[in-house]
Amino acid sequence: MAALEPMIRGKLASHPEAAAFAAEVLRVHRRYATEIVQAYALCPFVRDVDVAFGKFCVMLDHEPDLDATREAVVAAQSNVLHVVFPLALPPPNVFERFASTLLARLQGFFPEAPVMAAFHPALVGDRDAPHRLIGLLRRAPDPFVQFIPAGVHEGGTVFASSIEEFEASTVDRSELTFQKLRGEPIEALLARAQEIRADRDQAYARFESLVGEAG
Repeated sequence: MAALEPMIRGKLASHPEAAAFAAEVLRVHRRYATEIVQAYALCPFVRDVDVAFGKFCVMLDHEPDLDATREAVVAAQSNVLHVVFPLALPPPNVFERFASTLLARLQGFFPEAPVMAAFHPALVGDRDAPHRLIGLLRRAPDPFVQFIPAGVHEGGTVFASSIEEFEASTVDRSELTFQKLRGEPIEALLARAQEIRADRDQAYARFESLVGEAG
């Protein structure tokens, strides 16, 4: 299988360091997908990490751009897609509204409406409350939006569904996940997430002309 190559979009996509920076973004998110999502079996969709990414799109904008992101999703021509915003860090509620608006703007593009989930480094969560644990589990290195086909998320994933769907499920997935991770596993998971975030900060700092004051 050919190596996964990130799509690069956004206002700074033509920057001389864009390709090298996008490669670092992909490396960091591979760590998150491998060492958090796959290692703790948080999502049954993630078996091969690169396959689970589908198309991996890096948006080089300091603020999420709705029109540019929609164009990138359309250009990807994939029903499995991760769209990452490594230069932007809006508040979590603002980013979640952006993601919901993006999905609405994509209505009719996909033959069947995909399942979307939004991730953000500062999502609110609580390690001692089953229904709030998902916020901690979705603290990715950068804000990103995940699209996968409807139906693929069935089977207990805490990622490939909205937080509202997760909490309202007739199968109490939040309680199952909480019982699996409570105590030492969640502490180890959160420590690893902090380690990956520190790796992210150090790696991105080398691209000062791109990153500027973002991140």
